[in-house]
Amino acid sequence: MRLHRRSVTSMLLAMPFVTTGVQSASAEADEALKYYGEAKIDWRQAAGQSIGIAMDKHPYSASLLPLLPEFKRLTGIEVNYLILPEDQYNTRLPADLSSGQGQFSVFMTGPMRNWGYVAGDWILPLDGFLANPKLTDSGWYKLEDFYPGLISANRWSGEMGSGVGKGPLYSIPVMEESYIIAYRKDIFDRYHIEVPTTYEGMAEAARQVKKNAGISGIVARGTAALPTLGTGYMSGLKSYTNDQWKELNAKLQADLDDPRVAKYTEMWIDMIRESGPSNWSDMQWYDAMDAFAAGQAGMIADCDFFAALYEDPSKSKVAGKVGYAMLPPGSDGKTYSGLWTWALGINKAAKSKEAAWLFVLWATSRRTLLKATVSYRNYNPTRQSIRMDPMVQKTIGPWGGGSYVTTVEKNLETAKVAWVPEPLLPRLGNIWARSLQDIYFRHASASVALKEASLHIDRVFKEAGVTAQ
Repeated sequence: MRLHRRSVTSMLLAMPFVTTGVQSASAEADEALKYYGEAKIDWRQAAGQSIGIAMDKHPYSASLLPLLPEFKRLTGIEVNYLILPEDQYNTRLPADLSSGQGQFSVFMTGPMRNWGYVAGDWILPLDGFLANPKLTDSGWYKLEDFYPGLISANRWSGEMGSGVGKGPLYSIPVMEESYIIAYRKDIFDRYHIEVPTTYEGMAEAARQVKKNAGISGIVARGTAALPTLGTGYMSGLKSYTNDQWKELNAKLQADLDDPRVAKYTEMWIDMIRESGPSNWSDMQWYDAMDAFAAGQAGMIADCDFFAALYEDPSKSKVAGKVGYAMLPPGSDGKTYSGLWTWALGINKAAKSKEAAWLFVLWATSRRTLLKATVSYRNYNPTRQSIRMDPMVQKTIGPWGGGSYVTTVEKNLETAKVAWVPEPLLPRLGNIWARSLQDIYFRHASASVALKEASLHIDRVFKEAGVTAQ
């Protein structure tokens, strides 16, 4: 994968300012300056300074890049950015944060990542910036416009094992995701395949797609790393256990060898081994997403916002052929999807914290997020006013014959952060994900592999001194 590092100055030389419709670049620039000028702050108070931005390779980062020249024009602040594939990002960013060098002033983060950054004292609470009238016009910014659950997810008290939604706000959400099934409605209709309402039925649907259509029945993440767990697999597991199970008990001891977990995991891996792609163990999230968009699979249980690609006829071979459904419920009839929100946080070692905050303020303002959504397909919006904006509704309303909007709205009724708050989540997730590969390659049964993973996690926690408070 190629790394991308450019300054806003070079972007300004290489490309014109992006316009909407027939509006000229200068007219749009004037409109932008007028909008931001309504905020009762001095946007030029850090002019001449520079900041570094670290971003995961993601549709959100792709939606932000075309807008960066606007920030430079507004503030006089130079921006350098680095975009990395997720596995590399998960290594490079913590290395910079822990070094205290402050190469990246602002970075993409989110609730579960923040837990480790808070424990390392690497990330700044944002409440002070929000309360400072020199840096934030609260009446203009309208923090209350964000979905309360998304703001709550980015707060943490710092208490091991609990405290989500309490304490300082560490990052501002820029997109949200919950987890649903996208399926090839045309194939399901043609071969009379039922949309799954149980996990056994999900495996059967995948089997029937492969048998009748000659493509993978399902595609999914599979690398030996935390992201493999956090979407379809984890949401399905929480639903299968009626949200009555956690990966760590009250003493922060691993509980992966619970018989319900072993049974569910065995079904999940058997389904992928039998009906999934042969390269499952190497698949990142974008590999799985792209494979479905290319018409290579009948189902994908992953991020809801992937629909923006699936429904784009210029990039997708399945546009107009996809249906959307919630993951199967457990015995109580409810789906308990996990919830994630990419967000922007500030490095505690940032050399210019004011410049960093001005970037976060600008990037999470209504106009910037609306433009990122409407013009560059940053779904799903984190501000309520953006989701309800007619331009956004016009785009997403027809997806899946209307099934996308209804599915996501229903899913968000019970979606929440699925993990127990603690700073070693990446290590826990990597150990757990490796056990899934052991099961897939038949190195061990589900019960044995998950038991060994639990023991491994307990050793790691003990060595790190992580205990319940």
